[in-house]
Amino acid sequence: MLRSKFLLWGQRLIENGAWFLAPLSWIWGFVALCKNSLYDRGWLPTSRINRPVVSVGNIVAGGTGKTPLVHLLASRFPHRNVAILSRGYGEMPDEPLLLQRRLPKAKVYIGENRVKLARRAMAEGAQLLILDDGFQYRKLHRDFDLVILSGADPFGKGHYLPRGFLRDSPKRLASADALFISGKGAFSFPHISLQVQVDQILDFSERPVATIRGWPVAFFCGIAKPAAFKKTIVDQGAHIVAEWTLADHEQADENALRSFVSKSKSLGARALICTEKDFIKLNPYIRCDLPVLFLEISFRVSEGQNEWENLIAKIDQKIDNITAYE
Repeated sequence: MLRSKFLLWGQRLIENGAWFLAPLSWIWGFVALCKNSLYDRGWLPTSRINRPVVSVGNIVAGGTGKTPLVHLLASRFPHRNVAILSRGYGEMPDEPLLLQRRLPKAKVYIGENRVKLARRAMAEGAQLLILDDGFQYRKLHRDFDLVILSGADPFGKGHYLPRGFLRDSPKRLASADALFISGKGAFSFPHISLQVQVDQILDFSERPVATIRGWPVAFFCGIAKPAAFKKTIVDQGAHIVAEWTLADHEQADENALRSFVSKSKSLGARALICTEKDFIKLNPYIRCDLPVLFLEISFRVSEGQNEWENLIAKIDQKIDNITAYE
């Protein structure tokens, strides 16, 4: 709980403009610059794997939609053996678990050393390697670099961590093979636009719920951008009577959750709603006084469909080119 409060405090501090953290921000930017320069000059080694590697990443800390983009990308290759390389996060790696749930034919590998993961995946028959959150992981050579930006705040307040949310230089976007924008925003550079869509609403037993329109509901989530999830619930026609925000990736404490449910029920809530990432971290035997629902959310391409299809074709061709010589 103390860690959660600290992380939430830090996030809100950055969002409100923590100018006094500028010296630490300069250090972060300097370290990032040095690291990239060493790789660009070939002074730090990069390992190559005899399989196509597609990196999906961003230049800010959290909340841009990397995981839905990985899902969208991997779902286009049902005819291939796809491996997803993820570093995970903490004791409960929610994003890899979500990807494995949504992509049962793909294989998700979790570990800090993704070069070793890539070699293992290749040995186990992978034809395509997707490097999750890989734009800053330059130890592994990639054939395609896909970078996703938030339409609302593409450059993380314009400052490096911890004054802003930047963790890499926007100048590196020039090296990307494709840029994606999640949500609305006006940009002059070529990009592919993505919009969130709710595929279905499921109950705790993963049975579809037809609608929550008109329902008074409570929600909780441990994600980087809770306001976006709140808007998604409202767009489904529900009326929010209570909300509980956790730190990004944090697992809900069961006692605290029951307390929140009790409060929400007294306010007239008909159901408790969470994200899919939060759902997969819940104890499957937990008992609540309200039905627990979660939203299955994905991306759809809203602009740049031709560019998207061309990218998929290039990746497919790269796979064929490599396997043709084996």
